[in-house]
Amino acid sequence: MARISLTSRPLDLVYFCFFLTHIPASLVLDFQMLYPASYIPSFLPKLQNLYIEFSGDPLIAGAARGDLNGELVWLWCFAWLEMLFQFPTFFLGIRGLWNNSRSIYVLILAYGASTATTTLPCIFFVLRESAAGNITAAQLLILLSSYIPFFVIPLIMAIDMGFRIHNIIAAGEAKQKHE
Repeated sequence: MARISLTSRPLDLVYFCFFLTHIPASLVLDFQMLYPASYIPSFLPKLQNLYIEFSGDPLIAGAARGDLNGELVWLWCFAWLEMLFQFPTFFLGIRGLWNNSRSIYVLILAYGASTATTTLPCIFFVLRESAAGNITAAQLLILLSSYIPFFVIPLIMAIDMGFRIHNIIAAGEAKQKHE
């Protein structure tokens, strides 16, 4: 069976690029709250501070302040989920999508559902902070343009993979009926 090019599968290409670009973002920004302080290179907090100054991101700022045992304990849990489940899925998803493997569909469905579910509270937290006047309108636009794709794309992944799995099962059932 000939391999079908990734460029001829537009949604898979979007998912592939999404996973690929998410790897450095996770390593540099998202996981910083989980790293032991002695292992963090000096440039990472500087990069994080530049991001916080630019965006006013209340989640990353809260994590940088160490507020993860109070109101933001859920963010700390989500960061561990990202590191232990979502991050490995990036690599498996990249390989599976590159090879056009149907066996990756269930994992991508689980990833999409997990990520959309954990990103939605982040969006609402940012909206709450904006309503409280803690971030500017410009910062809100920056943050929403950052967070919304990390909600929408995984949600589309979950729905798309659910339909793909359904179609595979339906085709198998139809084949069994004709045999």
